[in-house]
Amino acid sequence: MGHLLVDMLVLGQGWTGAYLVREANKQHLRVAATTRDGRDSTIVFAFDPESSDSSPFRVLPVAQTIVITFPVLSEIAMQRLTSFYLETHEVDSQSVRWILLGTTSNFNAVNPSADPWCDRHTPLSNLTPRNAGESELLNTRANTSTVIHLTGLYDETQRNPRNFIARIAPTKDALKARKSVHYIHGEDVARALVAVHLKWAPDVAGQRWILSNMRVYDWWDFLGGAVPTGWDVEEKGTPEVWKWVLELCRETRVKALPRGVHELERGIDTREFWERFGLLPLHSQL
Repeated sequence: MGHLLVDMLVLGQGWTGAYLVREANKQHLRVAATTRDGRDSTIVFAFDPESSDSSPFRVLPVAQTIVITFPVLSEIAMQRLTSFYLETHEVDSQSVRWILLGTTSNFNAVNPSADPWCDRHTPLSNLTPRNAGESELLNTRANTSTVIHLTGLYDETQRNPRNFIARIAPTKDALKARKSVHYIHGEDVARALVAVHLKWAPDVAGQRWILSNMRVYDWWDFLGGAVPTGWDVEEKGTPEVWKWVLELCRETRVKALPRGVHELERGIDTREFWERFGLLPLHSQL
């Protein structure tokens, strides 16, 4: 049986989990988190999707809400994760809530030339093993689970998009293919997850939600104005990617940036999450 009772248990305190722990502490919630090596006073725990041994789960505390930050890549893996936790803890299965973090890569407009928008109700496309794990959780724990699909994660330091300009657009041809992108700050992810915990209700369970800062970014617009961290224009000159943006605008007859959503062919509507949970993103701009 778990050694203490917490409000939230974070399975996998990586970058996102660290933000969540800080926000939960700020909200005076009892929170625990796991890592493979026990760093930062976390619980040593690693989920092995191939193992049929439930004993590693005994180190985990009894929790009201469990946040799974890593992908679970099959139905059987998800079955094991949830059932092993429940069978090693003296709790009612209906008293434990599950929040699984996903991505928005499978949300695409059905007919982008006619309507480039998609939202949480849009059917998933190009399914992956990760989606199999998500569906298994929503189907078997329909009353106690939800999946939060995150757009691009960023902050000002570790995940600052300005640090990755060379990787995003290494060539002009690579830049030409870039269209829309959506982002959400780590602090706003944490605020959202705490809100789901605090405002849980039947309409939350069994649902997929999408999280962004409610903006659609044009890669050309962002890259044409982004200054890489530490870049000195006077010393190094104008980054070549800025020149490529201007050339591409001329070649494709784009008169101003940002391009419209129809030109970008994909816009993600995440208003429903913020409306449901009574929040607005603190970080509404990159």
